[in-house]
Amino acid sequence: MVAVNIEPRSPLGQWVSFWKSTGAGDVLWGQDTNGSTVKDYRLLALGTEIIVDRHGSIVFRSDGAVGYKKLRSEVEKHL
Repeated sequence: MVAVNIEPRSPLGQWVSFWKSTGAGDVLWGQDTNGSTVKDYRLLALGTEIIVDRHGSIVFRSDGAVGYKKLRSEVEKHL
């Protein structure tokens, strides 16, 4: 799992601290400093969830939180 901070006004450390405070598992974090992630994945809102398969294809997309059960189900389909 990779989480990318696309909000330039919020430092990456702030998001990591928030994530850890929720008790969620470890993820790999990245900071999009030049807006390329927003452009490449046509992100419309913070909280966009995208699952990319081993071949680099987007196999699931949600422009709002869908919840853990749904995300887990989608990830398991493509393992």
